[in-house]
Amino acid sequence: MAQITFLSLLFLTFNAIAIAKTTPLSSSSTTTNINKTYNNFIKTSCNNTTYPTVCLTSLLPYSTVVKLNRLRLVKKALSVTLKYASATQSTISNLAKAKNISKGNAAVLKDCIEDIQDSIGEIKDSLNAISSLKSSKNKKFVISNAQTWTSAAITDEYSCTDGISDEDVSPAVKKKIRNGILRVARMSSNALYLLNHLKY
Repeated sequence: MAQITFLSLLFLTFNAIAIAKTTPLSSSSTTTNINKTYNNFIKTSCNNTTYPTVCLTSLLPYSTVVKLNRLRLVKKALSVTLKYASATQSTISNLAKAKNISKGNAAVLKDCIEDIQDSIGEIKDSLNAISSLKSSKNKKFVISNAQTWTSAAITDEYSCTDGISDEDVSPAVKKKIRNGILRVARMSSNALYLLNHLKY
């Protein structure tokens, strides 16, 4: 009897160890499959945007936050654009403060900073509108306002690039501004596309 009990305990112990080893693998496999589903949702959503590669690189890191929710996707697209626009503004502001910058370059940078500040304000307005969508009684009106503000932001962003193209700006300064602003404008364009296709 004692021998049977001992063998039974031994069997149960090995069985428990086997379960403990296989359970994490099963859980890990499930998590991987879920993450693939979330990633595919981002990829599919980005495929038809104006700038798919920019869309993918900026939003794919947030796939587990967005999940399969289109409203979250739009909000994340706007918030990531806002973050990048703020960083670009800081870069341009630092360029404007450089000791060796010419008066002409400084003037162009000042105008560009004003454009990007307006753009940041408009993206914030759009994000605030979309954030209130669920509780709004007139959802079409809210989405329309968000579309208008995002479109205005794009106009302001391209005003900056047009300004540096028209003026005699040094190539180094022009390159730094243009790369940053074009990235923001493309992210804004993608956010607008996602807004335009938000069904609510």
